[in-house]
Amino acid sequence: MEGRGRCPASDCRPPICIAPWPNGRIERFFGTFKRHLDRIVIVDKDELRTKLVEFRAWYNHARPHQHLHGHTLSEVWGGIAKSTGKPCFVSAWDGRLTGWFFPP
Repeated sequence: MEGRGRCPASDCRPPICIAPWPNGRIERFFGTFKRHLDRIVIVDKDELRTKLVEFRAWYNHARPHQHLHGHTLSEVWGGIAKSTGKPCFVSAWDGRLTGWFFPP
C-alpha cells in the first residue's frame, strides 16, 4: 500500500503568495511610474490621464529592458524583431522620459 493515504505537505496545501513576484510586471510598472511621477506636477485628472498614456507608451515602446537584451516590452510581447528602420527619438514629461522608438 505504498503511496496510498499519504500526501507530502507541499502537495496538499494551496500555494501562498506572500511576495510581489506573482504580479511582478505590474509592480515594476507602478514602481517606475511613481518614481517618475514624483518629479512632475499634475494639475487635474485630465492631465493625469494624458501623462499616464504618455508614460505607458514610453514604458512599453521606447524604453529598452536590460533583461530583454535591449528590446522593448512591446517587441518581446508582440514577437517582433528589432526594427532596422530609422529610429525616432522620444522625449516626454519635459525630458524626464526619453528613449528611441523603432517603428516596425
